[in-house]
Amino acid sequence: MKIWLAVVSAILVCLVSLYPACADTITLKDGTVISNCYVRDEGIRFLVWEKMEDVGTPKMRIIPRSLVKEPIEQKRDESWDKHPNLPDLTIAFIEMTPKLAGLHWQISYDELNTPTIKGAGKTLIDLGDEGNRMKPEEVVKNLKLKYNPGDEITLTANVRNVGFADAKPFEYVWMIDGKEMSKGKYSKPVKELEWVKLPFKWKWQDGMHTVTFKITTVQPEIATINNEATDPLWGWGFTFVINKKRTWHDKRNACGTFCFEDYYRWHVNLMNVLFEATKFPSCPDGVKARVRLDRIIYCDDPNTEAMKLCTAPDGFGYLQGMWTWTDSKEEIEKNWPVWDGARYSTEWSLPHELAHQLGIPDWYVQDNGGSKDHVWADNGEPVCHMMSHPLTMQHSHGPFPWTEADAGYWNQSWDKPRGYYGDYLFAVPDENFIRVVDVNGLPVPDAKVEIFQRAVSVDPNGTPTEDHGVKIYPVDELAGGNDLSKYPVMVGMTDKDGMLRLPNRPVREVITLNGFHRKPNPFGNIDCVGVRDQMLAKVTKFDNPCYYWIEMYNFNVAWFRGQKDKFVTVFKTPYRSESSPLPPRDVRVEQIDSTHVKVTWKAPEVIREQQYLDKVIGYRVYRRIDTMGLNDRPWFAVATVNPDTTECVIDLTQKPMDNYYYSNTERYAVTSLGELSMESELVQAPMKPFGLGQ
Repeated sequence: MKIWLAVVSAILVCLVSLYPACADTITLKDGTVISNCYVRDEGIRFLVWEKMEDVGTPKMRIIPRSLVKEPIEQKRDESWDKHPNLPDLTIAFIEMTPKLAGLHWQISYDELNTPTIKGAGKTLIDLGDEGNRMKPEEVVKNLKLKYNPGDEITLTANVRNVGFADAKPFEYVWMIDGKEMSKGKYSKPVKELEWVKLPFKWKWQDGMHTVTFKITTVQPEIATINNEATDPLWGWGFTFVINKKRTWHDKRNACGTFCFEDYYRWHVNLMNVLFEATKFPSCPDGVKARVRLDRIIYCDDPNTEAMKLCTAPDGFGYLQGMWTWTDSKEEIEKNWPVWDGARYSTEWSLPHELAHQLGIPDWYVQDNGGSKDHVWADNGEPVCHMMSHPLTMQHSHGPFPWTEADAGYWNQSWDKPRGYYGDYLFAVPDENFIRVVDVNGLPVPDAKVEIFQRAVSVDPNGTPTEDHGVKIYPVDELAGGNDLSKYPVMVGMTDKDGMLRLPNRPVREVITLNGFHRKPNPFGNIDCVGVRDQMLAKVTKFDNPCYYWIEMYNFNVAWFRGQKDKFVTVFKTPYRSESSPLPPRDVRVEQIDSTHVKVTWKAPEVIREQQYLDKVIGYRVYRRIDTMGLNDRPWFAVATVNPDTTECVIDLTQKPMDNYYYSNTERYAVTSLGELSMESELVQAPMKPFGLGQ
């Protein structure tokens, strides 16, 4: 019997070695497969522990996301949550005191979303309505909003044993910019979930300095990546508020440890990783701002206590952002269980929400599902819109960095207190133009341009004003709801260069402490949330109306790129040029099968023999998908053929991998190619009415 049991035990050991614990699989684009590993997603990269004994250590592979074939496969079973009989010292947060005041809860917004510092803070100076709006530096001059060189700062490392055995005494070191400044030894054992506070004093220096606290212990631990923490001293400090029973000590999180603190401190550090990766023409070095976890407040009832605990007696919050984990009835009944996804995945909603605390609005507000008042003439389908760059943090959460406009905002205000929301939407160039061009990129003169605006109501019978030949109709900025106006806000004609100047409309002016000025501009009273910050242009010539979205984001980016005086938005139309060849005739499309269509056409009739402007040297076939504006999802060429060809089979699987969110509506068109590749207007195949299929 004993021999039999020994044999069975040996077999089981072999099986365990052959079939390890349930883990992850990541496949690279070159075909390499890394299996039985443990993966963390950091947006621009994956961190990979290749075996269980590496989990929680710095021994990990860093794989750029561009090398990975997605999706990755992530699995966890009970072996992931097994409690090792080991301690685990973690640096939960490094608190900085004295704290600087933030402006959260001190900024009021009127009915036009005008941000004004006039909160409950007792040291704010009241300059009256106009003074409060236009002189924010005077309003806050009695507040300490920055440290001065030589100010004494206390940095306190909050260390906790989040393991399952007592931790032995340990040594530690404090470093500034990687240089040792102080060291010591904590001489007592630390029990499970016990806290230790270790302070260090430092004289403030201007500049972008970092502080590091590092633990050294000879005792084996569950994890070692949490034995060292580095914070940017210039970073905005967050305060987290949680129920003191929300320890998350029962299951292992994606960081490889058994605590709430490590998982969410990682998310703060992850924001800094993505800040550095948010690189664009206006910010080639990324975002210079940084964040840090300054404090975690543990309380009995965060649902009711959070605001009180974060507000000082003088009415200010001495923080630059806060996040509260409120308790649901189910969580309380189940003793605050670990969210299952936290065991292996990134909670992308948190960086998104914390960015709101830093002043960034939701870019998905720019998405627009269209209305019955603005439809395409060919099939009656509403003209829709999705924000220009939706795969970004404040539109689609992670795993993405932020936008160029967000980066510009943070780079301009990295040394200012947080509290404003969306004030960088005021960053609009002084003069703004639309330039309408044809299929060949040449100016379209005498095109009618009608501008409709979201969330305003236009009085079409009101007396318009006029600016540079553009009529401006009176609007009610509070009565428009969320839809586009039925009637145009502005109407004008393009000049000989295809240009139309967008008039600057009057506003209730305001200047923010971050340096952004809402002054007269084409959008009127720019909305900090972004609802009014969107317009639709209807361009008409040759009885062919075309639609283009005018999105605030593009004006902001132009401003941050240095185009503060003048910005030109170009709308490319399908219209012909004066020297275009004659267009093809009778363009048709027929379905061949589920993945192919055939487009056919006839050659243009010859009107002028041997006329070089009429000479057709070929044809170009175009396709367009979705029902968004022509500057959202433009026509794209699928084939160029010789002049004797009058049909083309299109493989529908070959297309730009764009986001066709609102519809899969397909459009097809053909142009004639003349000498020097001058094109005719696009001649579109007929469409079935919207709702009846194509």
